[in-house]
Amino acid sequence: MNVLSQTKTIHHHFADFICSKYTCHDNVLKAIVFCVSYMTASGHSCLSLGTIAQKTLRQIIYDENINVDDIKFPDETTLEKYLLECDAVAKKLGQCKPLVYMNGNCYLYRYWNYENIILSFFQNTSKPVIDDNTLEECNKAIDELQSKGIKFSSEQVLAQLTALTHDVCVISGGPGTGKTTVIAAIVYQLLRNHQDCSIALCAPTGKAASRLMQAIAHFKETYVAENSIQFPAEAFTIHRLLGYQKGELEFYYNEQNPLPYDVVIVDECSMVDIPLVSKLMKALKSTARLILVGDKDQLSSVEAGAFFGDVCWGASEYSYTDNGKRLLQHCNCTIDENHKKPHPMRDAIVILNKTFRFSADSGIAALAQAIRNKDESKVTEILSNNYNDVEFKEYESLEWLYSTIQGYANSWYSTIACQTDINNAFQNIANLCILSPFNKGPWGVETYNTVIEKHMKPALSGQWYHGRIIMVTANDYNLEVFNGDTGIYIGDDDAVYFSAAQGFRKIHSSLLTNYVPAYSITVHKSQGSEFEHVVLILPHIDIGNNEHWKMLLTRELLYTAVTRARRKLTILGNKTILQYMVKNPTMRTSGLRQRLWY
Repeated sequence: MNVLSQTKTIHHHFADFICSKYTCHDNVLKAIVFCVSYMTASGHSCLSLGTIAQKTLRQIIYDENINVDDIKFPDETTLEKYLLECDAVAKKLGQCKPLVYMNGNCYLYRYWNYENIILSFFQNTSKPVIDDNTLEECNKAIDELQSKGIKFSSEQVLAQLTALTHDVCVISGGPGTGKTTVIAAIVYQLLRNHQDCSIALCAPTGKAASRLMQAIAHFKETYVAENSIQFPAEAFTIHRLLGYQKGELEFYYNEQNPLPYDVVIVDECSMVDIPLVSKLMKALKSTARLILVGDKDQLSSVEAGAFFGDVCWGASEYSYTDNGKRLLQHCNCTIDENHKKPHPMRDAIVILNKTFRFSADSGIAALAQAIRNKDESKVTEILSNNYNDVEFKEYESLEWLYSTIQGYANSWYSTIACQTDINNAFQNIANLCILSPFNKGPWGVETYNTVIEKHMKPALSGQWYHGRIIMVTANDYNLEVFNGDTGIYIGDDDAVYFSAAQGFRKIHSSLLTNYVPAYSITVHKSQGSEFEHVVLILPHIDIGNNEHWKMLLTRELLYTAVTRARRKLTILGNKTILQYMVKNPTMRTSGLRQRLWY
């Protein structure tokens, strides 16, 4: 099959290799193998035969730079027959082949194995033991904290109890629902009851880990008597926690050399892909407890899978077992049975709904809720009303757009260039961010950053200038800076400062090699961050049949962008694109949801 007319992609080479090695010469079969590789690289953990049945290869491969043959796939039954007759495909457990076929899905073996590890982890967790002593000790700790000014919702109390009574606990909540407060309270409870309990805090990115550590430090300083409990001194990236080894396929910590911690808490789990979470699960010692925290409605990981969304899916589809109901009743939580079937995994999942950040009349909160509810008319209504914290500006022209961006540079970013105090400079960074779905093109962050830097950069200055904001784009374990870390260049020191667990650390500018300006960033890069004022720029385009735009302009991306704003949200664009995004969910093919919940 001449999948590419000129340049071959890795997917083409993979299909050629597999079909040559296993003497599978049929063009349809080669096209299936090509699609499995292509879909995995596009964020899916497997290929569903139903998505390609009776379609042409061009309808599946939306990248117009890839010229493919005009092959039409047969019906699903015939596709299954092709796979079952191919020696390259494993059809039952125990077979080690490049591809695996199961339940209508075709996987690369690695990704099928990742799903197996995750499935086994959840299935093999021991049944929780909920005794009166545990409940009593938890109540005492909660009373102690509430006497110092914290007011926990019943959901937050449930999250703490669930984490203390289950080997694995999953906590999902939107912005301002107190997820980090719950994490800190769980750490407090664990250490209060067992001072020698070893706890690891981690997150997918350095920025998210730093924010988690700052929240923990604030909690300790505000609510815990000095030195009475020794909280963890730092939060890690997951890669650093596992012990990334340059040039090695395995992490330092793995199944044969497990992590030494009794409890591992992972924040921002929506950003975690299935290869990484499977390796984390394999690296836990058999007695360890795992607590997963995130927002199930945010964007999925950049890499393959939708791990956190798949795990949380059953929370709305199943009810609690008797054990789970006991905890709910203890916390005075409402039990909404609605004749749903009980499932033991449901007991381990807590959804935080009550928001503490936004007032009852907040437009940001109302907009986020409308997006979650897929309510196009409500979204339009909110943008048309005069909310103090939500502003919508109809797109006029590219010249108007760039002029508007320049205005933000004049009024806001210029203050950063005048700062000499590092603390104040970093506070100013958190005041504003310009977000875009795109990296390149007229509506991409590269263009917006160029527009801003033309104003920010003094005449005749070099590449670096005082107050320049950058974002690291690749992990550097020698310098200990990681993809997504944001820094500010301070001219007097000829160095870039980065936020650290204890204050700031500086790195000479000449040592940094992988970075970009960060006045404007993509919505994907904004995950794990919050800003006082978010300006979201949506493209003025006709989506038509452009599959790339359809894949990018999704409900989850819109929700993620909106929920980065703490005090003010400005949207520049047109309502047609907004309405399209509200009704366009991210589609990630995965077998994990079905295997976990059915």
